[in-house]
Amino acid sequence: MKDIMRLPDTELEIMKVIWASGKTISTSEVKELLEENRPWNVSALQTLLNRLIDRGFLDSYKEGKNRFYSPLIQEKDYLAVENKAFFEKVNDCSVTKLFASLYDSKSISEADLDELAAFIRSKTGGE
Repeated sequence: MKDIMRLPDTELEIMKVIWASGKTISTSEVKELLEENRPWNVSALQTLLNRLIDRGFLDSYKEGKNRFYSPLIQEKDYLAVENKAFFEKVNDCSVTKLFASLYDSKSISEADLDELAAFIRSKTGGE
């Protein structure tokens, strides 16, 4: 996998919309989906979309008056890089430290831990 750079929050917000769409998506569709959370200026959005193209995250083509985008980097690949960096930097590569912190801060529940335990059992083939 090629090196994937960390995205600023606003560009990540745009990528999340594009990844969630699961299809090639137009500028106006991106804007409409983003505006479910807050208003967006179309020229600012276009600037950010162009940055994502320059950074190698998006491919783009024009059809008539519309521009369409598709991801070149998949969400799972981006998350793998982000999560690894966070895990190493904040938790000193300790899974126990990570989940203890999440549990102590009430960011995850007993049900979340049960779900995690089931996931671990499914991946390790045992208890």
